[in-house]
Amino acid sequence: MDQALLPAIAHAAFDRLKGALDRLGDAPPQVLLLEGGCEEQRLDLARYWACRCNCPHARENQSPCLSCAICMQIASGEYLDLCAYDGRIGNREDEENPGLVRAFNMQRVRELKSRLRDAPHGAGRRVVLLMGLSLTRDEAANALLKTLEEPSPSTLFVLLAPQREQLLPTLVSRSFCLTLPWPDSRAQDASLAPWEDALAVFLREGRGFLDRVSARGAVDAALAGRLLLCCQKALARVLAGEAERPLDAALATLDARGRAVCGHWLAEAQEALRYGVTPSRVLEALAARLFVLRGPDSQP
Repeated sequence: MDQALLPAIAHAAFDRLKGALDRLGDAPPQVLLLEGGCEEQRLDLARYWACRCNCPHARENQSPCLSCAICMQIASGEYLDLCAYDGRIGNREDEENPGLVRAFNMQRVRELKSRLRDAPHGAGRRVVLLMGLSLTRDEAANALLKTLEEPSPSTLFVLLAPQREQLLPTLVSRSFCLTLPWPDSRAQDASLAPWEDALAVFLREGRGFLDRVSARGAVDAALAGRLLLCCQKALARVLAGEAERPLDAALATLDARGRAVCGHWLAEAQEALRYGVTPSRVLEALAARLFVLRGPDSQP
């Protein structure tokens, strides 16, 4: 088995979950919910599930080979029977820069429902990944609920969320839930270190970060979401008395009330991304609010 195909879940901590999915593959639930972990881990585990449900070797071995053409197409997101939708992608971005992952809106739900009337292209099952869904009962969410209420032996849905509490309870109630290992608050995303450091400088000195964020094409929804997660981890380290990085030090000057307000603003920023607010505007607003919250007495 080529574990390098899905690197985010290649280590031993995910063997139990992959084993559970292997066993579920004999009688798969129509809706699977993957919570916990980081975004890359949830996505790779969802792709593993799609491999389990489509790899021709899985029918005999009860686990995907992760080396055949079908597994490789699924891992790259290019398999015809794999669909992916993200509620954090704005409608304009979806139209101007369509990618393998499409926006979750009413138009896409209609297209999906039409697609579900046809049989899958291959001998396995169609797998639909749904990310970035919110607690809002909008038109698209209502249409999705109706779709999930109509059993389809040829189609499986996978919901991906940091926590099940971020999804509509009616969605969770229809799902078979698996929890990934929770991310270590001390683990650092090396690719985001420059952004963390830039935000820390801004919170101390009020310079640099806004220009960096507003540069054309500098920030997309995925990057903004990862940076918000970094801020949450930094706040968690501060609350645990384990501040060790520049961003931690910048947030450590907040008093108890300020830390509570910071946590609330981080949740609001995540919700704004899910509603399709421009990622750069979300980060600019959050940085400005935190700078003011620290106040002049916090400046070195």
